[in-house]
Amino acid sequence: MNTQERSFMFLAFGKLAAQNKNASIKATVKADGKTIASFEGKDLLITDNVLMQKNISISTSGSGRLYYFWSTQGVTSDGSFKEEDVSMRVRKTFFDRWGHPINLMQIKQNDLVVVRISIVADKAYLENVAITDILPAGFEIENDRLRATNSMDWIKDASSPTYEDIRDDRINLYTNIGTTNQNFYYTCRAVSPGTFKMGPVMADAMYNEAYHSYNGGGWVRITQ
Repeated sequence: MNTQERSFMFLAFGKLAAQNKNASIKATVKADGKTIASFEGKDLLITDNVLMQKNISISTSGSGRLYYFWSTQGVTSDGSFKEEDVSMRVRKTFFDRWGHPINLMQIKQNDLVVVRISIVADKAYLENVAITDILPAGFEIENDRLRATNSMDWIKDASSPTYEDIRDDRINLYTNIGTTNQNFYYTCRAVSPGTFKMGPVMADAMYNEAYHSYNGGGWVRITQ
């Protein structure tokens, strides 16, 4: 939703609150028939796992309306994920410091890895796109940014994001995209031997979640 739509939403919430100011509703939450919580007018938050894989019921008494929501998040137990492109396409490719494509299953400890993130919109210009690439556990983002590395003059097509946020385990890029492909580069170091799960690179339009792209997960093997 845009800012105007969100403003009208808050106005609607205000009217709902006025309608319910004299409400006396109470509620009991049960999991598989056992009472786990009671609502008596103040916000009720249930955060533990008592709701998982159970039949949930909510019974009410008194006058007024009761509102509730359920939110879950996490990763699949087998590490699987859905690759999908909706109105945009994001991809990531891996190179060595000289620009040669590398095999992610044949990386040596202390190797420098150059990651290229490419993104393009299918048909229309999209503003405020957030790109997130979470590193596999054996990688560590280099403190020296690629812009300060003179030995990589093979990179001729690097774009600059509107904002760049580098963290311990991921890099976040924020930009606007069009129908011309943009490439963003960053470097990371292979620091820990082992075989690691790598998630996809993710791109989302920040103000329209229907536009998104997820692609490029797999495995990484680092040897000594």
